[in-house]
Amino acid sequence: MKKLTWGMAAVGVVFLLSTAAHACHPWINANKYTPKASESIRFHIAYGHNYPMGHSFFANDKMARLYTLGPDGGEGKTGPRVLGKGEYSQVQFESKEDLAGGTYLVVMESKGNFGGFTDKGYQFKSKKELKGETIKGSIRYSQNFCKAVVNVDGTARGKGFSTVLGHGLEIVPLKDPGALRTNDILPLQVLHNGKPLDESVMVYATYMGFSNETDVFAYTAWASAYHNGVAKIRLLQPGIWMIFVNHKLPYPDLQMADQYSYQATLTFEVKP
Repeated sequence: MKKLTWGMAAVGVVFLLSTAAHACHPWINANKYTPKASESIRFHIAYGHNYPMGHSFFANDKMARLYTLGPDGGEGKTGPRVLGKGEYSQVQFESKEDLAGGTYLVVMESKGNFGGFTDKGYQFKSKKELKGETIKGSIRYSQNFCKAVVNVDGTARGKGFSTVLGHGLEIVPLKDPGALRTNDILPLQVLHNGKPLDESVMVYATYMGFSNETDVFAYTAWASAYHNGVAKIRLLQPGIWMIFVNHKLPYPDLQMADQYSYQATLTFEVKP
């Protein structure tokens, strides 16, 4: 039975971990994880392998949906940050509705796309579209899902943060990170289309300042199939944390692709 694996022990032993190779992925970086109700939730979406900055911003035209869920679970609008009269940011976004004290979830769902390597390089095409070309490896249908937990007025209130959204791959915190402190345990559940996976999945976690190197994380744990996809992460340090999961599943139509390739992230702040 697979449970908690290596990590950073409470006695202070530090393990430097590199993940298995995976594609570049996006995550949400909020300007503030505890904004005032008089402010808006401002954020950008980084992209790459090296947390927290990545190598670029996630392309706007690759986003399918961008929204918030409030403490009551109600959906809120977001849009480009207003810089001035008639001026809007190309890389930063903000909430567009009045805020109340409590826990908000910022959500980004990317568009899905087919793609794989051929003798002509990487192409964003399905098997059917690549018929007659030399395919190197698998053709995948890829999609990314990002969440950030924001506690307006520093208040942990409401259940919107734990709402199951039915993503292809989804990280659902089972406790509000805003109610936890350093060295507390954050239980979370990894879901596929709203249900636990039939197999255990590795969960990677890190915090801002641990490392800016490519694919280096501070902590790993299993989201165990024996425990309904639940993993437990000890919040070893105060600061901004990111949880990352990637997983591949068979694609149902082998004429189009070999696999689904899903990646999901969750970011939040841990107080001392």
